[in-house]
Amino acid sequence: MKCLKKAMAVCAVAAVLAPTGVLAETRIQSDIDYRRELMAAMDWNLVRIAQTLRHQRPYDAQRFAAEGRALAALAPLAWVAFVPGSDRGATKASVRIWREPQAFAKAVTRFQAATQALAQATSHAPFSQAARPLEQVASACRSCHHRFMR
Repeated sequence: MKCLKKAMAVCAVAAVLAPTGVLAETRIQSDIDYRRELMAAMDWNLVRIAQTLRHQRPYDAQRFAAEGRALAALAPLAWVAFVPGSDRGATKASVRIWREPQAFAKAVTRFQAATQALAQATSHAPFSQAARPLEQVASACRSCHHRFMR
């Protein structure tokens, strides 16, 4: 009888704690999904700016400036979703993000500064002046992905 009571107590504790593990995993996957969607939105704007500069899309000053502003506005948002434990699951995030937080923060700061410079450049004519800031954003993307992606 004593063993049965202990087994029931263990089962009750497990039943109470099991949903918290599931909730934590759901929360982590939600963070991963959030940052993936933000990265896709940043990429969408970045590609369109690049296409305009390569004359693959017609130049429209308002649209070009809006894409630059959108990229700069999105740039600070994804990084809060790199929470501990979110290196597991459906992600390409490397564990280096959490092992080297200062290096990651420096890479994020570099990216954000580059997107601000690009937003400034896309808001002024001639649009070709955005080529150098675009390359700086692309360089910041590549260096971060090289170091902090699996």
